Amino acid sequence: MILRILAEAEAEIEAARCSLNRQSRTLGSRFLDDLAERLAAIAENPLRFPKLETLPGDQPYRRALLTAFRYAVVFEVHDNTIVVVAVAHTSRAPNYWLER
Repeated sequence: MILRILAEAEAEIEAARCSLNRQSRTLGSRFLDDLAERLAAIAENPLRFPKLETLPGDQPYRRALLTAFRYAVVFEVHDNTIVVVAVAHTSRAPNYWLER
């Protein structure tokens, strides 16, 4: 599967890394490691992750929670491509990324 990350999601990743580094200089890299592991799991078997419960059942979006951080990877699957539309802190307003 091809994994594609939207520019907005890339910006969210960088913002999260910077924010975590302000708390502790090692947190940002730990976040990126956790994210990389989750992205690898998504690429391996994207359908194992649940559809978003905050959307009607016909929406294609799924989410994968990070292991150590309160972030979710929101993605959709198209044939052989996985599109990451958001890497969102779980306390953010749900579905803010729908217009992407």
